Order: sequence, then C-alpha cells, then structure tokens
Amino acid sequence: MSFLLIAIAIAAAWWLIAKIRVTRPAMAMMTTRIAFPDGGVRIHDVGGALAKLSNPEEIVVPFEHAVLVITYPLSTPASIAIDAVFPIGFTRSELVKTVCEEYANVYEAEEATAMQKTVPVAERTNGLHRNRTDGVYGIWGHDLDKLVMRAARWTRNSDGTVTIDLHIDS
Repeated sequence: MSFLLIAIAIAAAWWLIAKIRVTRPAMAMMTTRIAFPDGGVRIHDVGGALAKLSNPEEIVVPFEHAVLVITYPLSTPASIAIDAVFPIGFTRSELVKTVCEEYANVYEAEEATAMQKTVPVAERTNGLHRNRTDGVYGIWGHDLDKLVMRAARWTRNSDGTVTIDLHIDS
C-alpha cells in the first residue's frame, strides 16, 4: 500500500514538473550607449566616418541580428533588419558603415516614392533647409549631407530582439 502511495506521489510530482514552467521569461537587457568621436560622424561620407573612428574593430553590439531604427528627420520612422558579418556581433566600423548605407537607402526610397520632390539647394527660399517630401518616409528639414551621428544605443528587448536607436542631428 505504501508503495502505491509513493508511486502516485512520484507520478504527481513528475506531472507537475512537466506542466509548470521552470525557467523564468527573458528580460530586457540594459541599454548600452555607443559614443562616436567629438563632432560625430557624417552620414554621407562613409570613408571619412570610418577614418575618424577610434577602436574600429571593437564589438559594440554583441548580437548577430538587430533592427536599426531610423527616426530623424523622418515623419514615418524606418525599422530595418540588419545582420552582422560575424556571429559575435557588430564592430564599431561595421555599425557606422551599415548606418550610412541604410540612411542612403532611406533617402533614395524617399526620392523614388515622393510626388513632391526635393527642392534643389540653389532654389530654396527657406534657407538651406530641405522641404518636406511626401514619399514613404516623409523626410523633412535636412539633406543627407547635413546629418551627423553623435551616438547610438542598443537594447535587447524581452522578446529577444535587439534594437539600435541613433542620435542624429545636423
């Protein structure tokens, strides 16, 4: 009889262990800021930006896949999936190169989809500011050659995705 009770207790314990989640859910990791040289790096000049970097081969985003979020100067933010060359993550130079390329792609897509095109610099009446275009991203205020990346930050979200947010100004 006691053997039967022990067997039932073991079966009940096994059933509970099989049904109850033992591991806790993933938590978001702390945001990590990546600084760039004084004066930042110019988005339109990839070669100059890379030459200005200190520690270009340092891994600054230790994940192979991430989502680059471009918000400035866009009315509709762009979220772009990016992949590192190496599985250990993005180096500082690779991140700068990727950001420069993706910004160029966003500006190109804007020009291709806009009905209201960018007014040439020589014809602008509002100073040197870029007019707002009505393309897929609604770019306003600044041309690509005026943008400077001061810093970036990555965050690992609770769902496991990694987002990279940029600090861009002109």
